[in-house]
Amino acid sequence: MSKIFSVLTILSSFNLLAQPAGNLDPTFGNGGKIVTSITPGQDKSYGVAIQADGKILVAGYSTSSITGKDFTVVRYNSNGSIDNSFGNNGVVTTDLQAGSIDVANSVAIQTDGKIILAGFCDNGTDKDAAMVRYHVDGTIDNTFGNNGFVLTDFDNSQKDEIKVIKIHPLTGNILVGGSSEISTSIGKPVIARFLSNGTLDSSFNSNGIKLLWIATNDNNRTFSVEDLVVESNGLISCVGWRKQISTSISIEYWAARILNNGNMDNSFSTDGVLQYSDGSGSSSAYGLAVNSNQEMILCGTRQYFGDYSFRTLKINQNGTISNPSVFYTGYVSGINKAYKIAMDNNGKFVFVGTSGTNNNNSFTISRVSSNLAVDISFGNSGFTNTTFGNDYNECFNLAIQSDNKIIAIGNTGNDFAIARYLGNDTPDLNNFEQILPVNQSTNQNITNLAFDWSNAFGATSYEIDIDVAQNFSSSQTYTASSSNTSINGLLPNTQYYWRVRASDGSNWGSYSSVWSFTTLSLNNFNLIIPANNSVNQNFTSLALDWSNNVGATTYEIQMDTTQNFSTTPQTYTSPNSNFTVNLLPSKTYFWRVRAGVGSTWGQWTSTWNFTTNPASSSALQDLYFADLKIYPNPTTDMLHIESKDSFLNQPYKLIDNLGREIDSGILISHHILLSLEKLSAGMYQLQIGDLTPITYKVVKD
Repeated sequence: MSKIFSVLTILSSFNLLAQPAGNLDPTFGNGGKIVTSITPGQDKSYGVAIQADGKILVAGYSTSSITGKDFTVVRYNSNGSIDNSFGNNGVVTTDLQAGSIDVANSVAIQTDGKIILAGFCDNGTDKDAAMVRYHVDGTIDNTFGNNGFVLTDFDNSQKDEIKVIKIHPLTGNILVGGSSEISTSIGKPVIARFLSNGTLDSSFNSNGIKLLWIATNDNNRTFSVEDLVVESNGLISCVGWRKQISTSISIEYWAARILNNGNMDNSFSTDGVLQYSDGSGSSSAYGLAVNSNQEMILCGTRQYFGDYSFRTLKINQNGTISNPSVFYTGYVSGINKAYKIAMDNNGKFVFVGTSGTNNNNSFTISRVSSNLAVDISFGNSGFTNTTFGNDYNECFNLAIQSDNKIIAIGNTGNDFAIARYLGNDTPDLNNFEQILPVNQSTNQNITNLAFDWSNAFGATSYEIDIDVAQNFSSSQTYTASSSNTSINGLLPNTQYYWRVRASDGSNWGSYSSVWSFTTLSLNNFNLIIPANNSVNQNFTSLALDWSNNVGATTYEIQMDTTQNFSTTPQTYTSPNSNFTVNLLPSKTYFWRVRAGVGSTWGQWTSTWNFTTNPASSSALQDLYFADLKIYPNPTTDMLHIESKDSFLNQPYKLIDNLGREIDSGILISHHILLSLEKLSAGMYQLQIGDLTPITYKVVKD
């Protein structure tokens, strides 16, 4: 903003209308937020996906008093309203086995629009990795797996769970990541690949399942794959954590890369896996994004002395780490956990999570640049916190819409919670205020006049119209890339009208109000001294004076011995409203002044006159004194000056009737000659002496 407003109401209005990236989207739900209660029991959402038509799927579980926790998916229209054409008034719940605990951790949409929920099913005896596929309308797709269900033991009837599901964009194969838990202290990270019909893909590691105990002593640890990315060539990158059970519990970031056939990619950290300890404490990765350089950008948290801090980390394509993980000031103390990260349409990374305490927390969303530095243009210096009317608010996942808006999902209290944020600044091209020149102001400069107005939020350029007509019928248009500019070449003593409009590069806002100003007048001053018709004025070092014209940068003075300035007019310039001249004695002079700015001039003042006083010696004849002789006088060509010793080395000047110095020198000998041959006929002054010169009249015939 070019200026700070002094009117608080203007500021308030501006802030309300402006919509920078990171703000809640007011067109979604209730001021950008939605709370959905599915059952009287606990409802939590963990997964989100956006359909090709812009509808939003949110998956997790809801709690029934009869069937317990069930797979649950809700579909919302793009404006946040529930899509009643889906399932039962927008909601689908599925009990995978009678009374089993069924939790959907992730959701994916196939290219044909069918929807797959993935998580686990625990019937009290066995906990299986679980998937269910639905038609676009929310009914179960019985062609998938066993009547729409796929239950999988990853490893020898262990406790198996899917944390993330992705669809290969070309083959339609289904990739899942999760864990197979042997005990509370031992478990394996898992990647599995299924064909689109729900059967395991035997071309992947021979049985479709890859158990990722790779490093030494992995059999003494428990792991989890929390997120994965599958590329078009089938390369799979995944991240999570590994925990070592010893005298103390230590958790490390863990990452792996697997080839399309299920073998480890040994170009990544030599064996395909990477463990990274973020110093003291425990570090867990929950989210993953992969950039165009195949660098892995993960997000998570580091626990140290009871505090959890937001963390991001970049892993090079070869599995090395160039820099330690990044933590964010202000999200170090308390409980701050980043759960998922995604690259937006501008190549920046957005991560979401939860911050606060165990009993009082909020959705937190942040945007960082490609080098993981906070994007301070987003939200409140890079972060936005959101609550939904409850103390307990957790955010677990996000999705980026095609328009770069950000969907964040989780729960508030016992209900689904969804928020949508602006990913791009929403321009407010009509909300700004003109500042300078002030409306109806006067005496404005005609060169380099400053125009200023407040910023229109999201504007990239401005257009300024200026005209002498209020309807801008012959306006001059100027452009500016910021909310100020300077304009030259205005006319003096002229009323102008001006207005501004803003552009975001694609659209123009409305014009501002029409303001006016009047430029300075170059005729707004008066002659002062010598007074008009005055007499006996000094003919040497005579001071001319006039009042100051506001805004003028120079003055031009014209003098002549005739009133119409037709004889031998002399012109002088002065930066100030005064000037000193040398003239002839006993002469009437006419003078006038005009003011200017640059090459623009105002009108001449009225003409004044004055008469100089007589010289001390003014006889028009040869001048003979005891020590000085001047002859012949009048003369036609040569003037003789003979002097005694008392005049030697004195300066002399010959001055015409307009005060101009014609000749000067030093009386270096007793007899010198001055040539007047080339001078015009008329009266001249001969001044001899320094501090108090003696003036003599000399006539040239």
